[in-house]
Amino acid sequence: MKTLLLERFKTRQTREFQSHNREQPLKSILKIKPRERYYSQFIPLLEDLDSYSCVVRDEHADVLRISLVNMAIYEFYLFAFGLSGAFPVSRIFVYNCDRCHYVHDQECGDLRVWKKTHLYCYELTLPAATEREEYQQRILNDLNTRFHLEVRLEKEQVVSDIYFNEMMGCPAATSWHEQTVMTIKPMVMMS
Repeated sequence: MKTLLLERFKTRQTREFQSHNREQPLKSILKIKPRERYYSQFIPLLEDLDSYSCVVRDEHADVLRISLVNMAIYEFYLFAFGLSGAFPVSRIFVYNCDRCHYVHDQECGDLRVWKKTHLYCYELTLPAATEREEYQQRILNDLNTRFHLEVRLEKEQVVSDIYFNEMMGCPAATSWHEQTVMTIKPMVMMS
């Protein structure tokens, strides 16, 4: 199963993802794989690839491989929380640190330069029977260990509609709705 996270992510069209058989197993994105059968590892940007995510379950080899390629930190968290890649970056709030480390905005400068220092790849292999909630939690644990961040999803009330109240002489809210926001802040390290 392949999950595309954003419009800018492209589907990687190679034989390894189009067909599966024992003679030609699906390949890892890692050039040098750890000795362990089950592992998780971050690597720097793979410049020759577009961003994509891929979840492959191989029952014969008893491996579930999750590959998240060329993604920003917030995109890893979106995947781990099971949110859509179309989640608006305007609803991502970064506290006590530089927003450009996690989310690219116009203030962050040239996108090509930003990508070279702020995109990563991640690969996780687990037993094939691993459930989605379990691997999502494992990804969250790895992200927290690697980046030392406290990332939470919160619900906030937002005004949906306003009208001008002539008696009061100012706008007044007529309806509200709830929306999900993501907050990112560095973990407080205890010594």
